[in-house]
Amino acid sequence: MPLSRFRWYVRWPCKWFIFAIVYVIVCFPYPNLLIRHIRHWSNPNALIEPDAPALQPWVRELQTMPMESDPKAVLRNVQAYVLKHVPYDWDWNTWGMADYMPTVAEVVEKGREDCDGQAVIAASLLKSLGYNARIVTDFAHVWVATDHGETMGPGKVKMVEMTDKGMKIQWAGLLDLPRTSAYGIAVFPYERELILVAVAWALLLGGAGFLRSLTGLVLMVGGLFLIRHGGQEYLIPLLWAQFAGAALFTVSVAIMFFRTPRVERQLAGLELPEQDENREGKAV
Repeated sequence: MPLSRFRWYVRWPCKWFIFAIVYVIVCFPYPNLLIRHIRHWSNPNALIEPDAPALQPWVRELQTMPMESDPKAVLRNVQAYVLKHVPYDWDWNTWGMADYMPTVAEVVEKGREDCDGQAVIAASLLKSLGYNARIVTDFAHVWVATDHGETMGPGKVKMVEMTDKGMKIQWAGLLDLPRTSAYGIAVFPYERELILVAVAWALLLGGAGFLRSLTGLVLMVGGLFLIRHGGQEYLIPLLWAQFAGAALFTVSVAIMFFRTPRVERQLAGLELPEQDENREGKAV
């Protein structure tokens, strides 16, 4: 490919830029939603709106329901209410995006959402009942924390918690990032991920040769399959499959990363391609 003739310090930034563009197109094809998503995640607690007009019918219905005084029971009741009124559905089905953090009005309008939209609704309802609710995430799942406990399917580790003082990051929780990333890969549409794998493979072409390039592609697809298989269960992942998949990906990149010596000489102008050599020989 033409980029292969440039020096590495020009070639690789260009390749990363191309891959980043493709990644955004595949995972976040709607720029307006992406901008709003980033803005919403800058302060998720601002999305907790107990007084949102769209939410008021649910607030009134919840307040008229028989409610136990035990805070733990209230958390369970609110969770059951949200799961009933906001069925779970992936963001790529609802918004056409890999992820989108919605407002209360958007959740009510769509009538379905994944964990972040459900958490926004649950936190807003709890706040209408007088609870100090806030958003918590581990980068794969979003739930709600209160002074009386957590609800909406709490995860194992709170990586990021939105408090009144701002964003609180549990740096130790970043050790759990491989597990949560594998889960995100496992549940994302396979065909979209294959597009990214194909683009990554194409960008690594340029000197590995046919056999090595084909081997790299097979290892990449196999690595993706293993990571997806290992990340299917959010709370009980198959770590061996995740590590094996990551290892296959690493090996595939290593196989394709280094050019053969002959290609290096050709690109440096020290050796003519075989076809040109034959043509010169005939001319003589």
